[in-house]
Amino acid sequence: MLDSKKLLDGLCAKVGQFKDEVPSAGTKFRLMGLVEDILEVTAMLLQEVLEVVRREAVLDADVDIDYAEMAEAVLAWELDEREGQNKEMCELTQKANEALSELSTTLQQIDEQLKRHHKDEEYVRLYEAEKRRYLNAGTSKRARQKFGEWKESSCYGHPSQEEMEDYRMEKVLHMFEKGVFKERVEHIQRATRYPGELNFEQLDDDNPMKKTAHRHYAALRKMVDWKDGELVVNPARVGRHFYACRHEPNAKSNRTNFLKYMHKIYLAQEEYRKLLAAQEVENKPETESLNFFAPAMRLKKLLADEWFGLLTTDENRFNKQWTEQFVEALVRSECGEQIAREWAVKEKRLTLKCMVVGVLKDVGVLKGSYNQIAKLMDMNEENPATLAKYMGLGKKQAFAEWIEGYVKK
Repeated sequence: MLDSKKLLDGLCAKVGQFKDEVPSAGTKFRLMGLVEDILEVTAMLLQEVLEVVRREAVLDADVDIDYAEMAEAVLAWELDEREGQNKEMCELTQKANEALSELSTTLQQIDEQLKRHHKDEEYVRLYEAEKRRYLNAGTSKRARQKFGEWKESSCYGHPSQEEMEDYRMEKVLHMFEKGVFKERVEHIQRATRYPGELNFEQLDDDNPMKKTAHRHYAALRKMVDWKDGELVVNPARVGRHFYACRHEPNAKSNRTNFLKYMHKIYLAQEEYRKLLAAQEVENKPETESLNFFAPAMRLKKLLADEWFGLLTTDENRFNKQWTEQFVEALVRSECGEQIAREWAVKEKRLTLKCMVVGVLKDVGVLKGSYNQIAKLMDMNEENPATLAKYMGLGKKQAFAEWIEGYVKK
């Protein structure tokens, strides 16, 4: 971001120098140069400050400058017409004052943009930019290195749940001790309690944070959510906090400390998730292996038989290519597991095939009644009445709705 204060201080010095000089043959040219300098500074502020703050929430745009005050101050730089000035010098003086007025307007617009309502997306981008700055610095690498050392030396490479919870509590307290939320905590009269989250009651009585930790935690929880036992950053709220607190003493170090300790907390919580995942795998019973290929192959063969072509309602659409694609889609769908489980029971295979045929009849792919279809099907001399009965069961299956949707699509 452009150093606006330095730029404007330099321009102020030039204006003051011109005002104090004794008129001479070169005064006209120095005034011409001053007009160009004013216009150049205005253009730089327009492009490098105003256009940026119109789009983004920017932290360092007004760190050491009050644009509203500067806009008023610039108007006081206006030049007075000197006694005896010729017409050309009067016109140049007027141009200089017009340029100063334009500069003042630009400064006023910057102030208005800095004070405008910002969108959540701008705050998210601000947070992400600060996070990138932190992660690209050596601080983040040292944090990860120290976490690795703690894990290996203190926990023998395998920290327990209790050890990780203690580590998180320690880092949360360190964040509080650094005064990250000092300005906010001073204004908190009634701090919200969060039972079931971090338990600060367990702190020793002589711990300096014992009495105030819950107030610091209340400030933290305005920016950080609690999800499934973890502290999770809310980017929009953190970005809003960074922007609102940008003028506070130690604002930059507070931002760095917040990012550093939330990074360490994230590392501990990430390790805890790995522990839970490993335990889940270890405790999970071995699942059965389902065969999707066999039912798909048998259904394709069934629908490729001569009877299907005789009974289809549209032989151009519902041809062999369509039936094969239909079966493939069916076993890959959310109903595929049910198909495979039914097929895994040998006694249910005939029923399954009949139910699929029955649904195809119900949704208009096949014509005729269940009995008429059953009589034409070649099903190892099975009783047609039994096959028709099985077909009627199809409409009660979960895959009936899926097949109807597929055919209509």
